[in-house]
Amino acid sequence: MASEDGKYRLSVAGFSGDTGDAIAAPARPLRVANGMKFSTPDQDNDNNSGRCDGGIHGWWFNNCARSQLNTDGNGVWNADTDSLVQDVQFARMMLKLQ
Repeated sequence: MASEDGKYRLSVAGFSGDTGDAIAAPARPLRVANGMKFSTPDQDNDNNSGRCDGGIHGWWFNNCARSQLNTDGNGVWNADTDSLVQDVQFARMMLKLQ
């Protein structure tokens, strides 16, 4: 992940799990979050002309996304289709700073 100057650009690799990779290899390439800058309500750094998150939560959006775990309710994780699946009950993101 990049520094504040790089707007915390996401760089991920080595996904493992049984749900599919919704960050780096989703069904639609325009939704790939890998390589994107972090967007917040006051810093819209995505490639969408509107607001992907409704202006509420921060995340790495491209032209919106297949994943968003930073929510008040259930998170979104869908690597397979264009439909949003909001059924994430628990998630843990682990970062390795270099």
